[in-house]
Amino acid sequence: MTRPPAFILPAVAAALLFAAVLPAHARNDSLREPIDKAMAKKRTRESVGDLPLRWGSASAKDVDLIPGEIEATGAASIVSDDPHRREHLTDDEACLAAFEDAVAKLAEQARHVNAAAVVGVVSAFKGEVVDDARNYDCHAGAAKSYVTLRGRLARTYADASARPLPPASGFAALDDVKAVPISAAGQERYAHFLTLPKPRAFVVYEDGSWRFYAKDPEAMTKALDYCARQGKRCWLYAADDRVVWSADVDKRVGTAAQLGGDAKDEHQ
Repeated sequence: MTRPPAFILPAVAAALLFAAVLPAHARNDSLREPIDKAMAKKRTRESVGDLPLRWGSASAKDVDLIPGEIEATGAASIVSDDPHRREHLTDDEACLAAFEDAVAKLAEQARHVNAAAVVGVVSAFKGEVVDDARNYDCHAGAAKSYVTLRGRLARTYADASARPLPPASGFAALDDVKAVPISAAGQERYAHFLTLPKPRAFVVYEDGSWRFYAKDPEAMTKALDYCARQGKRCWLYAADDRVVWSADVDKRVGTAAQLGGDAKDEHQ
């Protein structure tokens, strides 16, 4: 076997040593995570409050917009900040934390200029736009996960129900998904309902089924009238951003007639 010239051996050794100290290829996995699951979390709902947040570029159509865009990047370490939890977060958990951070920053920017809503929200990590009204884009790295959200600010935003909302009952917090008296599958749909634009209404049937309407000034009326046409009993559980359900059947709203006059009559 022919040995390489002696002067080549040091060069090869140096090259191998240099390769050994180079950092490993950085992880950057693009993941799609459900918006409804993230928006149902208490911390996310608290950061947004009553500020309408609408997903997908199509939601900015025909809206009175303030010129320009806003953008916010949320980040979360894969190491839990809980002193009682030493293990690393899963990708889903880290992405959720990064999403919460991004949404809070987006809402803060909107409130700073007194915007009526944030619409047309898309994911835009490093300028790569993902226009999806159901899922956000999360980039999971070796140490942190990142979510970048971009949206438009609405100067005005019509989100009024045609009829006065029933008073909040105090039965449960709006985002307490487990409190809704329906099956686990129905509770998942309720979590999705919380991400939908107002005016909106969620009804629970006597047999445990459910139905909801959103982005409709007559959401409450349509939901209750649909039950009546089916010949079934149902009651409003939530309307817009309040729970109106009561444990007392006699105090529930089960017919459109219980809603009273429309919103215009109320102010005349």
